[in-house]
Amino acid sequence: MNENLKARTEQKLRYAQLHVGELATMPSGRGHDFERAHQEAVLAQLIGAYDAFLAELNDILNCGRRPDDISPGKLRDSLKAQGRSSAVLGRLHQMREDASSWLRHLLDLRHASTHVSGIPLAFYAGGVEDGKTALKHPTTLQEFPEDATVTLTKWVNNMRSLTNELRALAAVEAAG
Repeated sequence: MNENLKARTEQKLRYAQLHVGELATMPSGRGHDFERAHQEAVLAQLIGAYDAFLAELNDILNCGRRPDDISPGKLRDSLKAQGRSSAVLGRLHQMREDASSWLRHLLDLRHASTHVSGIPLAFYAGGVEDGKTALKHPTTLQEFPEDATVTLTKWVNNMRSLTNELRALAAVEAAG
């Protein structure tokens, strides 16, 4: 495997963790630009890690795609043309299609915050959840149950776990 590709995925995960760490040190519930910028930065870094991981999969699975021509579907098409398939790509596809998946939520929020509007948020003032800021899905406006920083921290950890798990599975697939 190309270690530079793996290093880039890991670097993007560290960057996301850095932004989450900064979010955790600031008072939440204000919705100020510094807080919102860090929330969007976490999403961008996590999607960067996802894209970097796809480049890893291109290499590990010997898909042969150019670095500027990689997507899950294109990786699948390359394997199909070789008479092969991948459980790793199948798992990513399933997670992207599952409306309740954290990965789908991440992709939806990142897309909306990059191309449409800011991240929809719910702010709590008073009561047991005073100061809580919750992320909301950009289409359904369904509120995620935990504070935004907690949700983003979980997504960073989920992405790290997912890439580690699927990297190992892809290596097994590639070995035959």
